[in-house]
Amino acid sequence: MKPSVLFDDLMKLHRPYIKYVQPLLNEYDLHSAQWLVLKDIAAHPNTTLVQISKRRSIEKPTTRKILKVLNEKNWLTIQTGEDKREKLLNLSSSGRLLHDTLAQRITELQMSLLNELYLSDQEVLAATKLIDQIYHILLKHLEHNEENKK
Repeated sequence: MKPSVLFDDLMKLHRPYIKYVQPLLNEYDLHSAQWLVLKDIAAHPNTTLVQISKRRSIEKPTTRKILKVLNEKNWLTIQTGEDKREKLLNLSSSGRLLHDTLAQRITELQMSLLNELYLSDQEVLAATKLIDQIYHILLKHLEHNEENKK
């Protein structure tokens, strides 16, 4: 098998998955990128724009726009860090409620998809582990490429 088949298959998953989940996100007037940032903040309390950008592999201006929208919807609390320029981000109570509700509903959708495959927990774990390993290797290569540009 050519390596490109694996990567092509990973890429072709993205659009159909987003289309599958988007109706749920639409109920809350959310886009997938906003949902991923909201999830990131839920998983990493007292985080910053820079940390989110790095973890999500998105540009800081894009992260800033997403955070502005989430804040306008009162889903965030923003506190000044020790460094006055640093803003610590957390979910507000309404943001936490939104996250918990939507995460549960999306998990149900995901489970219904996986149930059709009759995969064991070990098979799901192995697939998850492989994708995570590929992700981290890609990040390492990107970081190396950035260092070589300097």
